[in-house]
Amino acid sequence: MNQKENKKDYAKIIGNLAPYIGLVAVIILFEALTGGALLSSGNVQALINSVIVTALAALGAVFVFGSGYFDMSLGGCICFSAAVGALVCVKTGSLVLGTIAIVAVAIAFGLVKGIFAATVNVPFFIFTIVLGSVLSSVVLVIIGNKSSIKLVDAGKEIFNPTTTQMTIINVICIVAFLIACIFIFNFTSMGIRVKNLGGNKISARQSGIDIRKTTIASFLISAVGVAIAAFLLVLRTRSISGTTAGSVGNDVMIALVLGGMPLSGGPRSKVSAGILGAATITVLNSGLTIMGLSTGQVQICRGIVFIVVVFISSFSYRTKLLPR
Repeated sequence: MNQKENKKDYAKIIGNLAPYIGLVAVIILFEALTGGALLSSGNVQALINSVIVTALAALGAVFVFGSGYFDMSLGGCICFSAAVGALVCVKTGSLVLGTIAIVAVAIAFGLVKGIFAATVNVPFFIFTIVLGSVLSSVVLVIIGNKSSIKLVDAGKEIFNPTTTQMTIINVICIVAFLIACIFIFNFTSMGIRVKNLGGNKISARQSGIDIRKTTIASFLISAVGVAIAAFLLVLRTRSISGTTAGSVGNDVMIALVLGGMPLSGGPRSKVSAGILGAATITVLNSGLTIMGLSTGQVQICRGIVFIVVVFISSFSYRTKLLPR
């Protein structure tokens, strides 16, 4: 009996350490394959800028996926929020008003998705796939004949941070949101409700959990991550097009899996999956690109990694899920 318990403890420890080991292994592998180019001073800055958007979206998505909902509209929501914010900046010449617009749009869509998920009895992931596609298309309509919305077209100069300033802003935003997510998920009843809801909606309802409020709250937290990501994109790129954040939806999904969290949500949901997975997928993308692979080849490699990780991880949690 003790041997069985010890084996379970070891397996649990290994399972918890796997995402960290995976991240380190990916870094070492691509650092070797790229001849040291991966962690060169120039590429580290690019890695930081790339990981921020995915990490912010993934941290918020932990609450949504943890609740048992599959949201594929994150990229579209970031794109649309950033486009509206950039447009307001150009029209008013005010970054403050643009930021307010970004937050308002992101929160509005978070609320709409939360209410839809909590009240409409249809497969939610289908709704989010359509929503993400529609939002990206609307951005193309807003842009019109132009290739993008550029802050340089504003009536007066919009704050343009230096590389160092942008790095500081990125770090402050990601650290603040990470701490907030960890506190809410691990030290408040919200985290318990999210895990119970993702584990089994019926038992969660019988336990007295308000499913509608928990669902809406989860999407609102995710919307905060979307808003911050959209703000940083506008500030850093200073140009928003219909393809902005186009891969974020898939990146978040892959990141959560690589971070050690089942996409079905439930008790094994954890905030660390968002940040670890985002870092891993960013290093993977950067390493493959530096090696000279085309966009299509990179997507194929990402897909293979995703399928393999999902297949392996499914053995450890599939049989532990309660019927929904």
